Amino acid sequence: MLDKPEKTYRLLAALRAAAPFEVELTPSVIGHVRAQQVAVVVKPRQIVTEISYAGDEGGIVCHMAPEEGRDALIVSLTHVRANRSLPFAAAVFDYQKHRVKKLKKQNRT
Repeated sequence: MLDKPEKTYRLLAALRAAAPFEVELTPSVIGHVRAQQVAVVVKPRQIVTEISYAGDEGGIVCHMAPEEGRDALIVSLTHVRANRSLPFAAAVFDYQKHRVKKLKKQNRT
């Protein structure tokens, strides 16, 4: 199991309660979306409008609707950076660190 269920659901609830909030996409996500030649203009700063859980395999995901209101962007929480001033920023960082560590371990076997 990748996620710690109790901590994950607490974080999920906190993020849902805080939405909408701003995040910054990592350069790798921006590059990936641009490489897909999607018709969405991808800006580094995005507004998370909704949060969902894609199970242990997918983890917590952020839904972002572009200003034009056309195509949504759904990105794993591990690929965004939350502003440190947000009350849940430390919990997001801990979640990301734990999840990345578990994913790396899983890929070695």
